[in-house]
Amino acid sequence: MRKFYLLFIISITFCGPVKDIERPSLLLTFLLGSQTQRIGVVSSDLGSSGRFGVMTEDGLSVPSIYSNIYSDAIARYQDGKVYIINRLGRDNIQVLDPHIGYSTVMEFSVGTKSNPQDFIKISNSKAYVSLYNKDQLLVVNPELGTFTGEIDLNSYTDSDGYPEAGQMVLHENRVYLAIQRLNRSNTQQNWPPADYSLLLEIDTVTDKVANEYKLQSTNPIFLKKVEIFGESHIVVNTPGYLGFNFKIDGGIEAFNLRTKALREGFIYSETTAGGDILDFVIKDDTVGYANVEYQDFSTSIQKFNPTTGEKLSELANFSSKNGYVSGMLLAPNGYLYLGDATFSNPGVMIYNTNQGDTKITPTPVSVGLRPIQLIYIP
Repeated sequence: MRKFYLLFIISITFCGPVKDIERPSLLLTFLLGSQTQRIGVVSSDLGSSGRFGVMTEDGLSVPSIYSNIYSDAIARYQDGKVYIINRLGRDNIQVLDPHIGYSTVMEFSVGTKSNPQDFIKISNSKAYVSLYNKDQLLVVNPELGTFTGEIDLNSYTDSDGYPEAGQMVLHENRVYLAIQRLNRSNTQQNWPPADYSLLLEIDTVTDKVANEYKLQSTNPIFLKKVEIFGESHIVVNTPGYLGFNFKIDGGIEAFNLRTKALREGFIYSETTAGGDILDFVIKDDTVGYANVEYQDFSTSIQKFNPTTGEKLSELANFSSKNGYVSGMLLAPNGYLYLGDATFSNPGVMIYNTNQGDTKITPTPVSVGLRPIQLIYIP
């Protein structure tokens, strides 16, 4: 009924004489944008413009709902708000309210040229912001947009003086922070990883580092909290040398949040995948999906078994000339969303993992610009 109602609203609003595209009415924005179970899409022209938009779980793009953001940005959904991390060049946090059509309700700087990478809200008065171009973790008041402190990360830097702090996961009263340790002063390679990378455990009460864990490979990119093997884990891809520095040297690792120990070996290795694992999602103990880039810069979406580490199948392939996947999301309904950055027809592809990975969308669902990241809005 809700799906029909939405389609009816769209039909009466957009049918009629052809005219220039206008920003739809605030009423339509409220009707479409305030619904739950949305897929949030960060998209970009990879130049000067970025956009945050939404679509329904079944692939209905909502063209009236979008907010202008920076061209290099990612998003987080927390406590009823969408937090946009506008990275190097904008260097701020932009707060969007879904209840008023994802309008911007706050925007605050985190320091010129600081290059923020992630934002985790701990309480109404405390949040952490990881910064790529600083040797500290910023502590802010998310309601006021003011600085309240910092956590020193200088002891985790490599020879270039930066720790390259990346993504974070909140679990109970701890934040787990990826420390990449990339050597940006290396003149022979493009930001290769140093000798090791870390997962830091930070006490959110004292704002101090409580522990550090050396990862099995280097260059941690995505941290995702997952229920797997009967317990809560942080699952992280550590591709090591990648891109122009291509090597088969990494994989996907699992950190047990109860035992606070890494599972021995990779749950999916680059040796098995045949390339750099750029992103992933985990469905359960026996099914996961990985975005794999090969030495010639072609890519594929691979299905794998996290328990055995074996490759099961391939869902999609992209040549280096046609595009790539940017953004992966597995929703609670079992739908797998892929940001298809094909140059000629970018958008979002949807697969039903409950029905043999059936492709639901014959062509990508347009989201205006080229998709960069996908988030779930419950």
